[in-house]
Amino acid sequence: MVIAVLVAVVTGCGGTPRYDGRLTAADSLMRPNPDSALALLEALPAGALATAGDSAYRDLLLTQARYRCYVTATSDSTINRALAYYRAHGGEREKLTRAYLYKGAVMEELGHPDSAMLYYKHAEATAAPDDYFNLGYANMRMGALYRDNFAIDGKDIEKYEEALKFFRIIGDNYYQLRCAINLGALYRLKLPDRSISRLMEAKNLALQLKDTINYRNSLHGLAMTYYSQKEYDKAYLLVKEILNLRLTDNGFEFYANAADVYAKLGKPDSAEYLLNISQEYDSTNVIHEIMYLECIGEIALARGDTTTYLSKDNESKQKEDSVYKFESSIKIIQAETLQNKQAQEQGAWRYQKTKGWLLCISVIFLLAFFFLCYRYYYRVHKYDRLIEDLRAESDSYINELEEHKNKLKKLDIRDFQLKNYFDSQLWLVREIMEECYHTPNQKLVKKINQIIEFNDQNKDLWNKLHGYIDLRYNNIMEETRRNYPQLNDKDLLLLALSILDFSCIQIAMIMGYANPSSIGVIKQRLARKMEIEGNLRDYIDRFCQ
Repeated sequence: MVIAVLVAVVTGCGGTPRYDGRLTAADSLMRPNPDSALALLEALPAGALATAGDSAYRDLLLTQARYRCYVTATSDSTINRALAYYRAHGGEREKLTRAYLYKGAVMEELGHPDSAMLYYKHAEATAAPDDYFNLGYANMRMGALYRDNFAIDGKDIEKYEEALKFFRIIGDNYYQLRCAINLGALYRLKLPDRSISRLMEAKNLALQLKDTINYRNSLHGLAMTYYSQKEYDKAYLLVKEILNLRLTDNGFEFYANAADVYAKLGKPDSAEYLLNISQEYDSTNVIHEIMYLECIGEIALARGDTTTYLSKDNESKQKEDSVYKFESSIKIIQAETLQNKQAQEQGAWRYQKTKGWLLCISVIFLLAFFFLCYRYYYRVHKYDRLIEDLRAESDSYINELEEHKNKLKKLDIRDFQLKNYFDSQLWLVREIMEECYHTPNQKLVKKINQIIEFNDQNKDLWNKLHGYIDLRYNNIMEETRRNYPQLNDKDLLLLALSILDFSCIQIAMIMGYANPSSIGVIKQRLARKMEIEGNLRDYIDRFCQ
């Protein structure tokens, strides 16, 4: 018995399992040289590994290497095998944490952000208290997920700040740099001073790492923050510094933003030169086309051509409103067919409802008729007075119904007037928001943001707004919640603001995003998430007819 116990203890407490040396070598290459790690792992067939632990380790490392080398996942079967093994075998806490992390990354790439968040939370809960890297990485991934799915409650900032704290503990400058750049963008509209602080931190880290790309990115972020605060001179100096770096991958948005800065400073020729360069960078993108039109307008304004400025401004807004209508003719036909089918189904439903009411009324009248006949036939002489009373009561009910009918008509008129009044107030709100965006008064902007920002304290405001929209547009919000249970609060808010014709600028202010141009992409993602035929505007128009 003593020998058996000693054998069990030695077997169960033997420490970390010994893995194939090629796997540990690949793991050591993962962060500095992920390409080399991937090549080593792909050259290592799964059948050549001796144990189930080695196979699980290879599956984990292969998923991690592909993710770090930007190889988009098409299936989660590889990471599922690793996760199942580490769940079933204790003593591998760090690898189980990593398995949860990269399962979340794979689910994110497969288009399941809700599942991805669940696995990131599992990773955070599984990690050891001193496993600062994985704790930081899990929070960074959650921050990116909140950011990419347009969180409006500050969760993205909260997670990035938490990740930054962990990376500071272990002195990981690269991931501190990534967190600081993202925080700089997220703070831009809400807390510009903090945005500048984080971006300056990112700039210094990039200099320490000799990371030219992220140095450029931090300078660009600073320029955009100064631009949003109308400090065009500072933005101009940063743009010049970026241009002096002579990088070849600055991208469309940089040149478009730079052109805006030069135009604001009264340098239309330089702005036009930069804008011409920007046309070489994916200028066929509709969002980029909107930015291009806005820049043309700013250049015209700098030259004193207000007519062209107003024309381009109007054209960009029209593009913004119709960006989701560029679909193929087949999709338009399919959308029209679907709309006709829904209209027929709605008509059939109304017919069945009317038929049911008529049937009920007919039954009631028949029952009343038989009852009266019964009373008359059996008690005609004895109960004549009672019959008269019933008739009088029936007349009274009819009069009451007429009165209710008249009241309902008045209520309909009043409801129509209230809707028109509310629409006028919405128009006023949009006008105020547009004015604040182009000519911001900081105290007024802050007050408006406090009132309209979507958070737990004023959710009742948006719930009431949903109620108004349902009254105004044929229960579109109620139908959407019932037919698309996968939508969250921010998705429903985006839909509500789109129904009420809020512009991309106004939606960005309400939902707390730095770049109004990204709202178009958000709407496209919502349409894909709902798996609707056509686009979001077509879906809204079906209820607004």
